[in-house]
Amino acid sequence: MLVTLAPMEQVVLRLAGDAVEVESFVPAGADVETFAPTPRQMAALARADLLFEVGHPGVLLESRQIDPFLARHPEIARLRLADVGAPLADPDDPHLWLSPRRMRAAAAALADLLARRLPADAEAIAARARELDGEIAALDRDLTARFAAAKGRAFLVFHPALGAFAADYGLEQVAIEREGKEPSPTWLARTLEWARAAGVRVVLVQRGKPTRAAAVVAGELGARTVEIDPLDADWLGGVRRTAEAVEEALVGG
Repeated sequence: MLVTLAPMEQVVLRLAGDAVEVESFVPAGADVETFAPTPRQMAALARADLLFEVGHPGVLLESRQIDPFLARHPEIARLRLADVGAPLADPDDPHLWLSPRRMRAAAAALADLLARRLPADAEAIAARARELDGEIAALDRDLTARFAAAKGRAFLVFHPALGAFAADYGLEQVAIEREGKEPSPTWLARTLEWARAAGVRVVLVQRGKPTRAAAVVAGELGARTVEIDPLDADWLGGVRRTAEAVEEALVGG
């Protein structure tokens, strides 16, 4: 079985145990929006029977290479994060796996898929699914309580990676980059004006992305940068660490 991203691999392994071999296209620390698969990975996809993918056009690995391949190979089943859970809150932000609520829905759907394909392991998969669902539900309850008094508050991030996370908890992501590109002078000036007025003291930056421009912006604001890692292979722990960074970066209220 294949998954697009390292964080999604953890969910599969928690459900299937050693009943399946799992491989991720994009390793931890890489750039999901620019990563290109190797010939070996495409050969592995041809042999796979199931793919767990993001399903967002902003993940170019999928939209430009994996999806056209799958269109020619309908025998390969797939589950798309974009197809489960609530409607997309931010159509320009592909980082859907950072939404605990969407990943909880995906884990349930994936457990059903795996149980049908592995009937001998169905009982064990169901037990693991209940355990994982409880952990994700506890994470969501914790974050809901943590951000209960912060609804409507905003945070500044250089690269827009937290739209799905923010939507789960009523927060607003303000991004310096637009459509994966350096900001125009007009947009940058407008964002800096907002950030100064809001009293921004933390700019969130993404591991694996260039940081020079973010450091310049932080310097203009007298702020500091705090790193987040959307591709943390430890999905549960990574979401908690992301939440801590967001909490530190919140303004307003």
